Amino acid sequence: MEAEQERRRFGRIHLLAHGRDKICSVRAEHAEREAALIDISAGGARLKFVPPPLDAAVRNVVFSVRNLDDGGLLQSLSATVQWRRGDEVGVQFRPELDVPLQVLQRLVG
Repeated sequence: MEAEQERRRFGRIHLLAHGRDKICSVRAEHAEREAALIDISAGGARLKFVPPPLDAAVRNVVFSVRNLDDGGLLQSLSATVQWRRGDEVGVQFRPELDVPLQVLQRLVG
């Protein structure tokens, strides 16, 4: 796990510490699913889906955090699935967000 943290380019907000119950909309092809937002950074996010997990063939998604007064900052973001573990996936934003960590923390915290 230590090696994974060293690879990160962006500070990450873990919502267990900063917020709760942030629900995301994840659209892929012709389907839309809900997922819990586990953590987020300017580079991407970790999401947990209610079973069944996101289809293994899905690579490109459009990501939005619901019920935020964010001026559209965390809405309709293009993202690519980078990893999967059970019901969790990690997505990388394309392009990365140009937002300081403090602003993300205020929005989702």
